[in-house]
Formats: sequence, C-alpha cells, structure tokens
Amino acid sequence: MMNSLKMAFRRLFRKGEHALTRIISLTAGLAFGILLLSEVLYYFSYDSIYPDADRIYLVEENFKTDKSSEELENYPRVSGAIAPGLKAEVPGVEAATRLNSIGDNIIYTEDLKSYDAKISLADEHLFDVLPVPMVSGNPEEILRSPMSCMISEEIAENMGGDVIGKVIGIKAYPDKKLTIAGVFKTLPDNVNYKYDLLISMVSTEHFTWDGTDNWMGNDRYYACVKLSPGVIPEDLAPAVRAMQVKHQDIENLEEKNGGLVLEYSFKPIQEIKVDNVWDMILILSTIALAVLFVSLMNYILLTMGTLITRAKSSAIHKTCGAATRNLQQMIFSETVVLFFISIVGAILLIWALKPMAEAQWGHSLISVLNPYVILPLALLILVLIFVTSYFPGRFYSRIPVATAFRSYKQKKGKWKLVLLSFQFLGATFILTVLVIVTLQYNSMKTADHGYITDGVYYASTAGMDGNKIGLVLNELRAMPEIEKVGMGYDVPISGASGNNVISPDGEKELFNVADFYEVDENYLSILGLQVDQGEGFSNGNAITNDIIISKKGSELLKLNNGWSGDVTGRQVTLTAHDNATIRGVYPDFVIRSISEPDLRPSVFFYQPEERFEELKIEDPSMSFNILVAVNEGAQEGIVDKLTEVLNLGFPYDDAQVKSLETEQLKAYKGQKGFRNAMLIGNLIILMVTIIGLLGYTYNESVRRRKELAIRRINGATLADILKAFVSDLEYVAVPAVLLGLVAAWLTADKWMQNFAFKMQMHWGIFAACSLFILVLVALIATINYTRTANQNPVDALRQE
Repeated sequence: MMNSLKMAFRRLFRKGEHALTRIISLTAGLAFGILLLSEVLYYFSYDSIYPDADRIYLVEENFKTDKSSEELENYPRVSGAIAPGLKAEVPGVEAATRLNSIGDNIIYTEDLKSYDAKISLADEHLFDVLPVPMVSGNPEEILRSPMSCMISEEIAENMGGDVIGKVIGIKAYPDKKLTIAGVFKTLPDNVNYKYDLLISMVSTEHFTWDGTDNWMGNDRYYACVKLSPGVIPEDLAPAVRAMQVKHQDIENLEEKNGGLVLEYSFKPIQEIKVDNVWDMILILSTIALAVLFVSLMNYILLTMGTLITRAKSSAIHKTCGAATRNLQQMIFSETVVLFFISIVGAILLIWALKPMAEAQWGHSLISVLNPYVILPLALLILVLIFVTSYFPGRFYSRIPVATAFRSYKQKKGKWKLVLLSFQFLGATFILTVLVIVTLQYNSMKTADHGYITDGVYYASTAGMDGNKIGLVLNELRAMPEIEKVGMGYDVPISGASGNNVISPDGEKELFNVADFYEVDENYLSILGLQVDQGEGFSNGNAITNDIIISKKGSELLKLNNGWSGDVTGRQVTLTAHDNATIRGVYPDFVIRSISEPDLRPSVFFYQPEERFEELKIEDPSMSFNILVAVNEGAQEGIVDKLTEVLNLGFPYDDAQVKSLETEQLKAYKGQKGFRNAMLIGNLIILMVTIIGLLGYTYNESVRRRKELAIRRINGATLADILKAFVSDLEYVAVPAVLLGLVAAWLTADKWMQNFAFKMQMHWGIFAACSLFILVLVALIATINYTRTANQNPVDALRQE
C-alpha cells in the first residue's frame, strides 16, 4: 500500500493527468458539501451535553380553544405550577424543573463595567434535570436563596475571575441588586435553552409577575422532566389527566367551554431543534448532496479520461505480473492522495469563509467539532473515496494487454454522457432554486408590511431614569431633524404578547390577539397606521384604556358576538385589561416578519404621554419604547445625535438607538444567508460542470478527429459539423435539465411552505433557467469543437 501511495504522489502532476483540475473541482465541492452537511448534523447534536439526555423531555401544552379547530396547537411553555406538579403527582417523573427567561440584558458591576447576558430565573431542581458542570458554588443552595445568582465562566473571566460575593445590577431593573454566589461552565451553542446568568426563582417577584404557583395562565415557563429508566411518555397520560382534574378542574372547564381542550405532552429534548428546522434539514441536505454528487461525477469523468492515455501502462503492469487487485489498488491510492489534498484544501477554504459561515449559522464553527458531526462526515468521505476509486479502478484493470503493442482505441463511451447528464441535472436544479430563493427574499424584503419604516428610529427606556423622561422628550422635539416623537411598548417587527378577547357575558374566551398594549397619540402616525373606521387616539377624543383593533379582529368580534355593522363605540374586554371602548379599526399589518408572521389580529390601547412618565417613575423596572420620525433627508448621522440626547436619561450613557428599517431587514437574515449559500453552491456547480464539459468535449474531439477530418474533406461546413456534434450533447442535456427542473420545483415548493406569503413560481422562471443551462452547454461545446474542426484535416488523418 505504501508503494502505491508513493507512486501516486510521483504521478500527481504529470502532464495529461489533469490532477490540478480534479483537485480544484473536488476541493470546491467538498468544502461546500461539508459545510452544509456539518450544519445539518450539528442540529442532531442539540442538548447532547446533558447526561441521560434520552430520558429528558420538554413539557408542551396541546390545546384547542373551540370546536372549529381541527388539530391541537402546540406551545413549548407551560404555567408555573406544572413542573413541580408533575414531579409531585405523576409516577415515573424522576425530576422536574422550570426556567423563566427575562431576556437579553446588560448587567453592571460596582465598577460600572457592563456585560451582555441572557438571564433566566431557575428553580433549585434545574441541575437535577439539566446539569451543567460548576466551577464554584452549590447550585441547589444558590437557586434557593433570594436575590442570589450564578454566572457563566465566560462572563466571570471577563469580570476578572474572582467574582464570588460581587454585587451586580441589571440595566432593565435599576433598583435591584444581585449577589454572585456561583460560576458554571459556559453553555455550548448546541443547547435549545441558553442562559449566561441564572437567578433564583424565589426572586421572581422582584423582576416580573410571580406565576410560579399558577396552574393555568402566565404560560411562560420552560419546563423539563427527567423520566425514570424504562418509562415512556405514554405511560404518564392517566396520572397527568388526574393532576389536571385535581388542580385545574379540567372537566368542568371543558364542559363549560364546549370545545376547549388542554393537554400536556412530552417531547424528547434532543428532537426539539430537529423538529423546528426539519424542512431546512431536508433542503440543506439536498443541496449539499447535489453539489457533492456533481463534483464527484466530474471527478470520475476526468479520471476516466486520463486513464485512456495510460492504457499502455496498464498493459505493461499486467505483463510484469500485476493482478487486477494491484491495478485497482493503484487507482485507489491515487484517489486517496487526491482526496487528502482536496480535503485539506476544503478545510482551508471553509476556514477562509469562517466569518460568513458563522454569521449565517449563528454559532462558531469550532462548536461543530463533536462526534455527531465528525463521525458521519468521516464515514461519508470513506464511502466517496471507495466509489470514486472503484469504477475508474475497474476500468483501468480491464484494459487489454494488447494495447502495449498497438494504439488503444477508446470506445464511444456513453457512460461519459451519463456522468455529464448528472452534472447538467445538478446545475439546473441549484440554479433554479437559487433564482426562486432570491426572488422570494427580494419580494419579502421590499413588500409592503403595512407600516412605515423609513426614517423611523426607536430606543428602549430600560434603565432610564423616569424623572428625566420629560427632559429627553423635550430635547428630542427641539431637534430640527425630528418630525414627531411618540411612545409605545412594542414595535411591529418585535412582535407582541397575547391576550384573549372575552365574550360579552364573560363566560368564554373567544380568540387570542397580538396585544401591543399602550401607545400614545403619536405612535400610530409615526408608523403610518391609518384608522379607516372610527377615529385614532388623540388627547381630545380618547381616554386611558380606549382601544383600536385591526380589521381581522373586528371581523372576529362580529362573527363570535353576532354583531353587525360598525364595531366602533362597542365595549370589549381582554384578559389582563379592564373593559374598553373600541375607538377605531385599522388595516391589518405584518407582525414580526413575512417569513415568520404572527397572523393573529392586533390591538392597541391608549395611554397619554404623562401616564407613561408617571408609571416609569413609580416602577423603574418598567420600560417602553420612545419612537421618533425623522424628517426626509435628515437621516445622516441621526443615530449618534439621538443617542446623545437619550443618554441624558441614562446614568451609564448606554442608550441604544435602532432603525426600524434596519431591524426589519434583519428579520430576513436567514433568507439572505440561505440565498448566499445557494449562490456559492450555484457557482461551484457551474464551475464543476464547465470543467467537466470542457474535458468531455476535448476528449470527444480528440477521439473523433478522424471523423471531423473526413466530414471537412467531404464538404461539410463548420456549421454542419457543430450542429451534428452539439446536438449529441443537447439530446442528453434536455432530459437532464427537465429532471433538474422537477427536482427544483419540489425543493422550492417545500421551502416556500415555511412562508405565509409566497411569490408565484411562474413557469417563466423554470424556462429561463433551463434555457441558460442549454445555451451554456451549446456555447462551451461550440468553442471546443470549433477549435478541432478548424485544424488541417490532413494532419488529423496523418496521425491516424
């Protein structure tokens, strides 16, 4: 074997071997294929860090609010009392825990240094279910102690290392102080629920409404259970139902609210990520395998072409006693060498693309270096080496010995056309998918979302001194660049929490709405939201808690309550709110993004500006957004100017101003990244296809040079020759292109199912992409065959 490898290295860059071409083709295909497949395999490694991960399950709510719903909806959060209730009353549950996220926040040390952190409240049983190695401290004791916390090792090192006993504050809760009592190992990227700072759940009342004892409502807790060995989720159903009967009075609720269903299910924690991105897994796998397949077909095509020139060496090896096995081993060794060089090149190429890949995937490339990724990829590469060496090796070992004494004539080789057709198929497939993905991305990015983003900026008041809000608002309004200033709790791109509309008799919850809570009289006009029934909010015609509702919401009110005509002026009650008067109806707009829209109706409640200020003074941890509309043409440098003014209200000068237009574009980051990945894949496949096509047409022109010469002597024109030779290729290309279009349509249709709003996949897209590939094939073939056909036919016949 070692001798074979040495010989393979010696032959590496001999003339006519096309080694460099094969390496370039293989390197590009392997780099892109490995990059995509590593991400796919990485999804399967989520939450594998936890011991006994196969016994850990996420508790989900399964619900149906009325008889009209055909299927149960799933929600991956539950009420606060569910997790401890399952541990206490359901046999087979070995341990249970719950977490309650309070979001991404900035934390401060006493020396006023700041750090970004994902913060969650956690109960004392967290490490019984989802254990993480501790650097210092006892997690059970820490999570039982009020206003006690522990931080990740990464943040602790950034703080200086010795952090136990230090007091920290949180920007969004300026009047609250926490004591660091422990440090845990930083969580890897491949966990479904990530945190950098854990606060004891007994501290909940200091940060948010305390729903830890709720059996229903306030469904915001991430609850996990660890089942006893041998127990499966189906075994728990009777006991879970008994728990609901005892604590939720579920039977009476179901009878009272005909059609209401509330159940709990258990999803394996290691399947959460895979289920959430299953469509993407299928698409990425398809694209990766397509690129790899085309690259390998091209490699085999080029390799088989080079073996023709080595026919005599095969015969000489046989004459000297080489067996079929020895010749196949020789080709296998050459393949191993080329693959090794290509893999090294692929790794270097991936490393060069590291910043772009990490920005797209949202995690470091180093994190994919785990057994779930490395072992399958290593097995795949071994399979590829075997496949790409077996067929050329078999061909090489079967060349007749007689070729040592006479010229070996290559047969017509329809197998070459078969290999080439696979490349045409792959090129058509990925080009068509690229065009559709690009058009969908552009249509989403430029679509009318129902509100204005250009010239709109906003900043959260989390951490702002409530007594300085008036000063900040006055300074903003004094800026010549500012057209209008307003306030509201949420912006459309950030989404909204949910509350239920109650029936007039108070007996039923009719439907859920996206509740944007309170806004002032300027908020709607800043976003360009126009009320088309009734009237908007103003100091003169609205009072606190008046409501405006989207058109979809007004239609549902009519349908459920039997109302007719205009809904304005009617009374309506929502959970978490008092009775309200509907002032107006506005057109529905896109909540969150077109790629992940919230299709619920939406509502806004009115609150005057002075009330915002009063509430912020009363509760410093309460926060809302300040929105500004900037005059046209005055946006240059406006973020810095706004930040300077807003910092008048922040004790640490850390105001963060966001552009609504920029944040909306960020919502399509995933689609943009997918488009970029498709673009790279398309360029690679086109490059590989062109290389393969050039190699094939060159070999064919050499093999058929006598035929070309005779045709020219008999009076055939260049056009006649090109027509005959190019048509042979097109007969193969046309069916391959059609199959590629079918594969592209199936893949694109699957991908488009992720969107509520879809662009039309017009037949013209498929026609244009297929025409491009067919013209490209004809053009390359024409160039190569023209060069041979223009040679002196006498020279070709003399060589024969």
